[in-house]
Amino acid sequence: MTTDTDNHRATLATDKVSFGEKLAFGVGTLPVFYAIAGVGSFTIPVYQMTLKLDPVLVGVALSLPRFLDAIIDPIMGRISDNTHSRWGRRKPYIVCGAILQALFFGIIWMVPTTWSNPAIATYLVSSLMLFYVGYTIYSVPYNSVGYEMTPDYNERTNVWAFSSFFNKIGELSYSWIFPLTTLAIFGSVMHGVQIIGWIVALVILGGMGILPGLFVKERYFKKAVKQEKVQIWPALKAATANRAFMLLVGLTALQIGAGMLASNIDFYLIVYYMFGGDVAQGAVWKGLLSSSYAVLGIIWIFPITWLANRHGKHVTLALSFALVLVGAAGKWFLYTPGHPWKILFDCLLCGPVWVAINTLSRSMLADICDDDELRHGLRREGVFGALFSWVEKTGYSFAFLGAMITLKLTGFNAANPGGAQTPETILSMRLVLTLSTAAWAIAALVILYFYPLNRKRAYEIRDALEARRGKV
Repeated sequence: MTTDTDNHRATLATDKVSFGEKLAFGVGTLPVFYAIAGVGSFTIPVYQMTLKLDPVLVGVALSLPRFLDAIIDPIMGRISDNTHSRWGRRKPYIVCGAILQALFFGIIWMVPTTWSNPAIATYLVSSLMLFYVGYTIYSVPYNSVGYEMTPDYNERTNVWAFSSFFNKIGELSYSWIFPLTTLAIFGSVMHGVQIIGWIVALVILGGMGILPGLFVKERYFKKAVKQEKVQIWPALKAATANRAFMLLVGLTALQIGAGMLASNIDFYLIVYYMFGGDVAQGAVWKGLLSSSYAVLGIIWIFPITWLANRHGKHVTLALSFALVLVGAAGKWFLYTPGHPWKILFDCLLCGPVWVAINTLSRSMLADICDDDELRHGLRREGVFGALFSWVEKTGYSFAFLGAMITLKLTGFNAANPGGAQTPETILSMRLVLTLSTAAWAIAALVILYFYPLNRKRAYEIRDALEARRGKV
């Protein structure tokens, strides 16, 4: 039997990406992380726990921009694919998008606290809409340039490993953003929210966001300027007809849904079950939990990359989800009062999958773009990446909405005296955390069983492309 290991090829020197270019690209992941996971995670303690908006209302506000994304993401992908400027197809939009998303991120937290709840909710929705327009202008070209940095099966994983490293830096830092706002030097929490929010906007979303636009090369640009114009509907039709793409989309949506549901429910369990409603203390331990995931994730980047380069990307993902299945049972015993340090062990089994999905799904999408070129003769990273990005953002937003609805269904009530919750509510929350994690892991393993693009097929596709149009 032929295995992925048997089909291994050495990476050519011409296919390798320099350390500096990988670093510049990887840094651009921090704005992506803060835009997707950071916004939602910061919104909950600010708008729901501090300003006391209904949790379902907060979930709806985080979900509504996805309907706008369904329109503008593919449009941005098409614009990026068809741009033939002297600076490239992607790079001008990365720089402009970084500036816009920084501006609108800061605006999200400038809500007047004296407004009524409906007015505050309207402000949240409006500012999020503006922010995600700027984010789309940044993220679609940013991700697209990552897919075309190298044609090599293994080097693509190495490129996205840098992205995964900075994703973990984001994970290490974002849960500490809200605790910082509670420091006495700010006078009030909302004053701290506004100051810290603008620091994050200017340093991370703006300053770090422009670096890929300045220092990353576009490898397929010369070929792309000679191809016919990319059209949205044929590209979307090709994407939805591509079996590998749709399976990867399903896998990503499942993991985001499970991960973000768990990430939100566990926050409420920490605050209201383990610490009896003490938001400040719970936020500290939530920060420690996220930091433990991030630190272990950084450690896991090298072995995950090695496993993928040695045994194949989908095999490595399957092993990671098998660990999650075991880790799901552990959540029942770790999130209990009295010994909060136990939650730090949650990352041992449920942490590696986040490294694997962040590193390998993008590398797999680059392989899929090769498959699309072989089938249709076009480089359409922009539209494929836009659709994939929309699925990611939609997954995060609806996971927040699902978490808030689920929270409501458990009987949670933040207005209870001292934040105390009924035993029935706590039991329901614990069951949701454990069972949902197990269910999504099983579903992901089923999807991976049917994934068609292994290493051997990726090499065959590359050989066929180079025989037809030459090397890039």
